Amino acid sequence: MIAHEFKLATKSIYNWLNQGKMDFPLNDLPEHGVRQRSKYNQSLGRSIEQRPMVVNQRNRIGDFELDTVVGPRGHSKAVLLTLIDRKSRFLWAYRLKDRTTATVNEALTKFLTTFNGPVHSFTVDRGTEFSGLVSLESQYGIKTYYCHAYTPAERGSNERFNRNLRYFYPKGTRFEHISAQDLTTTLLQINQRPLKILDWQTPYQVILTNLSKNSD
Repeated sequence: MIAHEFKLATKSIYNWLNQGKMDFPLNDLPEHGVRQRSKYNQSLGRSIEQRPMVVNQRNRIGDFELDTVVGPRGHSKAVLLTLIDRKSRFLWAYRLKDRTTATVNEALTKFLTTFNGPVHSFTVDRGTEFSGLVSLESQYGIKTYYCHAYTPAERGSNERFNRNLRYFYPKGTRFEHISAQDLTTTLLQINQRPLKILDWQTPYQVILTNLSKNSD
């Protein structure tokens, strides 16, 4: 990177771009738009470093990675709330009117009351929409683990499947225009796709097999 090659402070590079002293766009720099760490981000609950090995090893159904997929900023508040089971890679998505804590918790409560299987944990980023999950923990006994700031790889499955969703809903999609039936059809296509990581089974096959075992 330029700042490293010329031993200049990265901050100086951004200042020059803001002042028009360099002839390429500020948005081209990878750190542009990265938020600074805040006291809020540092004060959230249980760190991913405390996540037990049983979750890390993906040996059971019921450990979920969560995220929100946003529409065009400034034009739409509607988002998709995505949940992916770490073992089966089965994906759920809910269309939400916004990503406030209250709306996210309402959707997760709906999920918890309709999902016919165990829910042990949530792994989430440090977005404010997930700051109220402690209430679900006290009510349902679900442990929530917060990733380190700016490390999407700690929710690798979720990030990958969000990219799959973007194939159907490119950036700029206004999710308030997506029907429930359309979203269901999209999820069926994603969850019935064989994956190498699952020995060429589909997420649907893996979760169905494991839930059947749990019910025996």
